[in-house]
Amino acid sequence: MKTYTISEIAQVFDGPHATPKRQDSGHYFLNISSLSRGRLDLDLSDHVSDEDFAKWTRRVTPLAGDLLFSYETRLGEAALMPEGVTACLGRRMGLLRPNRNLVDPRFLLYFYLAPPFQKLIEQNTIHGATVNRIPLNSMGSWSVRLPPLPEQQAIAEVLGALDNKIAANTALALAADGVIRTEYEKFEMTDVRVGQVANSPRVSVSPSKVAADELYVGLEHVGRRHMWLTDGGTAGEVSSAKSAFAAEDVLFGKLRPYFHKVVLAPRAGICSTDILVVRPSDHGMASVLLAALTSDAVIEQVVAASEGTRMPRTSWKDLSTATIRWPRPDQAAGTAARLDSISRAVIAAVEENRTLAATRDAFLPQLMSGKLRVRDAEAMAAAAGATTLTGVDDER
Repeated sequence: MKTYTISEIAQVFDGPHATPKRQDSGHYFLNISSLSRGRLDLDLSDHVSDEDFAKWTRRVTPLAGDLLFSYETRLGEAALMPEGVTACLGRRMGLLRPNRNLVDPRFLLYFYLAPPFQKLIEQNTIHGATVNRIPLNSMGSWSVRLPPLPEQQAIAEVLGALDNKIAANTALALAADGVIRTEYEKFEMTDVRVGQVANSPRVSVSPSKVAADELYVGLEHVGRRHMWLTDGGTAGEVSSAKSAFAAEDVLFGKLRPYFHKVVLAPRAGICSTDILVVRPSDHGMASVLLAALTSDAVIEQVVAASEGTRMPRTSWKDLSTATIRWPRPDQAAGTAARLDSISRAVIAAVEENRTLAATRDAFLPQLMSGKLRVRDAEAMAAAAGATTLTGVDDER
């Protein structure tokens, strides 16, 4: 291990201290909400025009391998800038550009997320009246200890193998969205109201009354135009009253419904009261209901009926009267069976991701501290379903 300052291993940048006019297409404007447990979720980023992009990249243009992090509010969150993305930094977003002669970019991400560096962030946090922040003007002087570059690369390879498997499962889930929609459109349907084939149970529950590790779903965990829940929290992280849901209920985001946040619940849990719990009258039709409620036609109907200008909100009353396409009785079983087979495969992949993420998070501090050897971690990662890109020699 060798001691460095942050400024020796990386350049520190921040974005403009303002917000441009946002639009639905164009260059990405990276928001702190796009940072999610070491991953960059571009679905949660806005876009800017060519003119604003030129202004917002005068200080720095993010490059592949740069480490993006939040220096205000959501402290401790970080992700690597991916290949092939043109973007500018949003407000409260910082960037570390690694010196690749001293630090591997992937290792830097895991190092940043590891408990020792998170503790370093806490020790240096400036606590303000409204927000907490990392002092970027002094961050370069922070002292860190890093292993030699070959060992960094070996650690990054093991943890990266788990992340690669997670990414592959996530890609499967994304592809399944299109398959579900295509299959749904194939069948002959009749028009019905949502309230004719589903209901919205309203069961309020206190998080303190359920297990601390019970699944919690907030709007921040639900991707836009994505049918599957790839993120989530736990009941132990929240305190106010929530709504209970069962496995294969459809969770429909009430707030700003044009964000198209509608997912299938993989298992029972609790959710924000900004989410409608929608349950099919016939449990066997859950996947069909999912396909129907994620359609653009339904979203357009609830957006048109929602109340509020700045923060429009829909309700079960509005959703229940929306018209959807529903299989005729003689086709219902076949339609449901086909869509269910796709849903089951995706839910299994998404649930596997939870195991893989837990394995990665358990390895992280042990590898960083040297308590777990890379060779042993690689074998354990392979047993968990991930394989490294190259072999790791027995000396490590």
